[in-house]
Parts: sequence; structure tokens; C-alpha cells
Amino acid sequence: MQKSLKKTIEIVNAISPSFCAAKWLNATIWLGNGRTASCHLPPAHSIPLDNLEANPSSLHNTPEKKQRRQEMLTGVKCVECAYCWTVEEKRDNDVFSDRAYKSHVYSEADINALKEIGLGDVDPKTLEISFDNLCNLACSYCNAEFSSTWASDIKTNGKYPVMLTPAGGTYHNAGEHAMPFGNKNENNPYVDAFFKWFHNSLKYNLTELRVTGGEPSRSPHFWKLLDECGNTNFDFAVNSNLIMDQSRLTKLIESSKKFKKFDLYTSCESVGEHAEFVRSGLDYEQWRNNLIQFANEGHYRMIHIMLTVSALSIWTITEFMTEILDLRKNVDGRQFHMSVNILRFPSFQSLNILPDHLKASQALKITNWLETAQGLGDFERNQIERLVTYLRTVDRSQEDTDSIEDKRHDFAKFTTEYASRHNKDISKIFPQEFNNWYTTL
Repeated sequence: MQKSLKKTIEIVNAISPSFCAAKWLNATIWLGNGRTASCHLPPAHSIPLDNLEANPSSLHNTPEKKQRRQEMLTGVKCVECAYCWTVEEKRDNDVFSDRAYKSHVYSEADINALKEIGLGDVDPKTLEISFDNLCNLACSYCNAEFSSTWASDIKTNGKYPVMLTPAGGTYHNAGEHAMPFGNKNENNPYVDAFFKWFHNSLKYNLTELRVTGGEPSRSPHFWKLLDECGNTNFDFAVNSNLIMDQSRLTKLIESSKKFKKFDLYTSCESVGEHAEFVRSGLDYEQWRNNLIQFANEGHYRMIHIMLTVSALSIWTITEFMTEILDLRKNVDGRQFHMSVNILRFPSFQSLNILPDHLKASQALKITNWLETAQGLGDFERNQIERLVTYLRTVDRSQEDTDSIEDKRHDFAKFTTEYASRHNKDISKIFPQEFNNWYTTL
């Protein structure tokens, strides 16, 4: 892997020292409110409507992206890509920026062809779309922009208490700009343009299409897309919380059989009542049973379980990973691939707010678990070891400028309000060592 990443950097640097293929060949598009980005690191920007009907590919080929492409072709290091430049300035031979990883998924021929395309329109090869924010959960780290349940809560019960960090302000609005065309997304020009683009050219050039949300299974446009995906050659993936009735689950299972390669991404990192606290609206047993049914009956390449590790979710992570490893033994020999994602936003829920003795105790618990865990892949083991290292050595994420006092203030305000609104008893759900600390806040 290291050799191939080094080769990718040589390929893109031959075009320019700031070139990244993702700006041409990758996109995330939020169709509910008309925003896009070509990487998870820079902020998303709005898609102009003026040329959309005549050229639906401008969902991706926006003036903003073309400006950044011009900079990349001429060696200018875009300000929005500062994270990568920082990594590359400090890196040793074994550390690569996201510019390497995101360009690595494309062939040398595809990358070199971008020199000729230049500022012309191009269809992405890897695309993630969200039709809307319809979602039946209100996960603790989410907000009204990405969850209609969050939006409904704030509309009904009002803003969360005043908090001190910028992220705290996220819980003072009901996502008024998340769905400007209403919950049903009727007469949404971005959705209309997407389906036009999809049939004109996109479906012939994609290598992978991934649908996220909200919760895609709640969106009628998601099911419309699946109905219109006959005879397509691209890989398909969906992010789903798997909290759905039997009819929707059966339809998802049957839809998975339409693709040569289908990936299911789902999220959880805790067990039982603890999981149901972290992801309000989750029924842990339903999630587990639906996961097993999809694993037994679906047609898929891989099931990816994304663990989002925060100050609220870490307390039963080893119990959760044990359950996943046990499931692997009992479901047709198929493997569930786990990824460990360390939460950075909102900063007041990050692991960094925990006192040193709690971070140390969790690091030791995970280390002891790793010594006896059987069946982990190398990538999974490396990610879990990275989490241990993070707990032991990192006091602040690179982009985090909030003080520890402000973050702990907001954590206490938020968690108390969140528990109250969802009728949860913190003292009965969390371990004593957490409660002992939490009461001091």
C-alpha cells in the first residue's frame, strides 16, 4: 500500500505539486439543499441554479470547483486544502495526506486524462449523494441539518441551552436551510437535475455510487433511484441505520441483488440501552436482527460497520466489538468490516474532554480486549490501536480551538438536556466511573 500511495503522489505531482484527482472525479452532493464538495475536508458550497436545467452536470462542475481546479493545474495550493498541505509538510515516508488516498482510487490513465479535460465538465467516477435529511433517529452527535427527527425536536421543544463553543450553536436552529423544498422535496430542481444527469451520462461513467442521508430508506427518491438502476455496471453502496420495518428491509435485500457489487454501511458502536442513548430512536435488538437478516439474505460484497467514538459512546465499545466478532462466526462465514472513526465535531463530545484517568482506563480496557480478540483484520486492529494511542497521547484535535472549560461546560449542558428530552436516565445507563466525573460538571 505504501508503495502504491507513493506512486500516486508521483503521478499527481507530475501534473502539479497541488493537484488532486478528487476535485474532478469525486463528489458529494446534498440534493435537499443544493450543496456539494469533492472531499470531506473542505466546506461544502452552494450549487448555482442558473445553468442547472441546461447542464445538469453542473451539480458537480460548479464555478467554485472549476476555480479550485484551475489553481491545482497551476500549482497553487488551495486554502481549503490546508489540512493536506500541513500533513505533507510534516510527513515522513510512511505518512500520506488525503490527497494521496483520494487520488489513489483512480487509474494513472484516468488521472493523466484530467490534464486534457482541464476546466471542462467531467462526470465523477465516485459519487455520494443525499436526497434529503429524512431520518428516524436523533443521534447525539448529529443535528437538524442531517436529521428531520432532530429538526422536529427543536421545532417542538425549542433551542438547547446556551452553550459556549461554536458547535453548540448547531443546536440552536431547527435546520431551516436543510430542506428548502419541504420534507417531501417536491419541485426540487437539484433532484430533477440529478435524475436527468443520471440517465444522460452519469450512470455510464460511474464506478461507485453511494447514497447517504438522513436515512435513505425514508426517502421516496432513494427507492426511485433503485428502481431505475437496472443494467448498470457501477458498484452501489448505501448508508443505513437499519431501523426499518420488514417490508422496507425485504425491498432493500431484493434491491441488493441488482448490482454486481453492493456494500452496506451501517453505524453503531455501543450495546443495548447505551446504544439507544447515543443514537436516540435506535432499537438495538431490531438493528442487530435486521443486520443478521441482511447478512443472510442480501447480495453484497461487504457490510461495513462504522463506529463513531465519542465521550458518550466509548463506554461499551469492547462489548460491541465482541458481539460483531461473534456474529461473524454465525452468519455464513461472512465478515463484517469495522471502521473506528474518532469524533471531532462537535468538539464538546470529543474524547478529549474526558479527564486523563478516564481516558487511561478506557485505553487499558481496549488494550486488554485486543490481547484476546480473535478474528480482527489488520486494518481493524490498526484502527483500534490508533484509538488507544489517541486516548493516551492526544489532548486536542488539530482544528479544535475551543478551551477545555468551554467544551466541558457544553458537554454537561447538552447531555443533560438530551437525556431529558429523550427520557433517559444517565445514572442508570453509564458506568459509575463516568457518573462520578459527570456529576462534578
